[in-house]
Amino acid sequence: MKTAVVLFTRDLRLHDNPTLHAALDEAETVLPLFVSDEGITDTRYGSAANRRAFLVESLADLDVSLRTAGAALDVRRGEVVAETVKAVRRLKAEAVFVSADVSPYARAREERLAREVDLRVVDSSFVVPAGEVAPASSTH
Repeated sequence: MKTAVVLFTRDLRLHDNPTLHAALDEAETVLPLFVSDEGITDTRYGSAANRRAFLVESLADLDVSLRTAGAALDVRRGEVVAETVKAVRRLKAEAVFVSADVSPYARAREERLAREVDLRVVDSSFVVPAGEVAPASSTH
C-alpha cells in the first residue's frame, strides 16, 4: 500500500500507538489526521472549557512528537467522516486506520467511514478488544 490515513480519535499519542504502527507497517506514506468532530465538540461535554483546553494541549503534544519523527498532524474541523473522506481523496490514500472504540457514537462513525473508505479498525485502547465484553445493561 502506498498511502494511508491514520485518524486519531481518542488515542492521542505517538509512543506505542498500535493504530499508527499498523498503518506504518502497511503503507509507505501515512497522514496523521485529527478532525475536531462537531458531533462531539458541540455537545455540552465537548464544549466544556477544561476539556477543550486538554484537547488543544494533547493535540499540540502529538504534533510536536510527530514533527520530531518527521511528520505533522493534519487538524481539521467539521464532520469527521466528510473531512476524512476529503483527506483520503486528496491523497489518493488506499485505507484509513482508526482505533477501535465502543461508544454508540464511535461505532456509528466507523460504520459510516467503512461505507466510504477501506477502514482498518485496530484494537489499541482496551485490554480486551472493543465490544467483546459488555454488561447486559449497557452498550459499553
